[in-house]
Amino acid sequence: MTKNSDTIPADISQALSRQFSDHTPLSESGEKNGEKWIRKLRIPIFVKLATLSALLIFLVISSITYLILEKQKEQFIQELMNLGENMAGIAANNSADKLLGGEELDLFRLVNDISENEHVVYAFITNNKNIIKAHSTIEEVNKTYIPPKNLASVMNEKDLKIGRFLQDDEEIFLFERSITYQGLTIGKAYLVISQKNILQRIRSAKAYMLVITLIIIMIGILLSVIFSIYFSKPIRKLQESAKALGTGDFDQRVQIKRNDEIGDLGSAFNEMAEGLSEREKIRETFGKYVTPEIRDEILSGRIPFDGERRMATVLFCDLRDFTPYVEGHSPEEVIKGLRSYFTAMQKAISLNRGLVLQYVGDEIETVFAVPVWYEDHAQKAIMAALDMRASLEELNRTRTAEGLTPFRHGIGIHTGVVLAGNTGSEDRLSYTLIGNTVNLTSRIEGLTKKFKCDILASEETIKRLTGSFNLKKEPPQMVKGYSKPITMYQVIG
Repeated sequence: MTKNSDTIPADISQALSRQFSDHTPLSESGEKNGEKWIRKLRIPIFVKLATLSALLIFLVISSITYLILEKQKEQFIQELMNLGENMAGIAANNSADKLLGGEELDLFRLVNDISENEHVVYAFITNNKNIIKAHSTIEEVNKTYIPPKNLASVMNEKDLKIGRFLQDDEEIFLFERSITYQGLTIGKAYLVISQKNILQRIRSAKAYMLVITLIIIMIGILLSVIFSIYFSKPIRKLQESAKALGTGDFDQRVQIKRNDEIGDLGSAFNEMAEGLSEREKIRETFGKYVTPEIRDEILSGRIPFDGERRMATVLFCDLRDFTPYVEGHSPEEVIKGLRSYFTAMQKAISLNRGLVLQYVGDEIETVFAVPVWYEDHAQKAIMAALDMRASLEELNRTRTAEGLTPFRHGIGIHTGVVLAGNTGSEDRLSYTLIGNTVNLTSRIEGLTKKFKCDILASEETIKRLTGSFNLKKEPPQMVKGYSKPITMYQVIG
């Protein structure tokens, strides 16, 4: 015996409607989120990556160049100081005899030779009265030496003094070395050294490094554009496919053969598209009859379309005196009453992991442990029946208070092997239970009228119970289609 119906449960219909209405096209969702102005300012990702790469290259090379040049400058200046110190020492050591002997020509040759160094501005020698006795500029000879006004001390030792001053906006170093003879100071040797050549070299090095930096940046930008396009091209494919997917084209797939995160993203997109495609196929195949439990099982591939034999517990519930009720009330009132009744029963069944397969008129067909298996399905079915009894009592209290006719129902429960699968036409399938277990459950539900009880379970179901229940064994009964009598129990509480 198989019972099917075209009745569409409202809760399933609404769930599926929400499920499939969530796929709003990407363009529409972007506009709804106020992203039009972002699209106007859209910058391709390869441009962003190229700009970022160029900026990073510039910052790195500039920082390295600055550090190298500053270090070089310090080294050059230190070498310059050592040069000035050594040359001042040479001038002092080689001028004592000449200064005492009045050999001014030899002193001039000495300071002139020293001044030929590219870093030396001028050199001169004074006696102990600060009279210039020799100068690389001959016009300064015999003049009194007057230190520069803006001279600042850099080092001040007994025989050596180093100072610095500005001359024509250029920083000049002045080296002063005492000329001694037999321990007595008889004069001083002066050496003026400029940093101009060193600074010019630093500036040339900076210009050279700038040119190298620009060349490297250009090469970096070119490589960045190439790599950026390499990365952005598959992303663009994903974007286009995602837009098509948002419009309902679930056959979209991307071919990204790369062993990196973008390749993983492409695989994930294909898996998502495959999942959406399968879900769409299920929606078209089963219409709005599909429950979440059955849907998940089909998506996972655990439900064969040709059916499978499963051990399960089946529950049938049927309203009593429903035909007179329909004849005595308006269609609107009947539909409203059925909806409230089915809603209350559905909650009680779902609470105990039961699955409502279909509503046939005023009858409910329910199964436990199919399609999702669990061991205590017989126990769950009995508990669901007791909860349905309690829910009906609560519903009747409300109906009585509103002056409406209370409902009565009978519940039949049986455990056995069922054939669970998809049946129907090629255009519309329905997930259904077939077999003697289903037929016998329906017969047991019908016997609730004879025994004047609301819950009647077979001996096969009772044997599987683990809890303590108040049961009443009924005399064995012969039922249509069976050669042996069936033992049943009333479930009192």
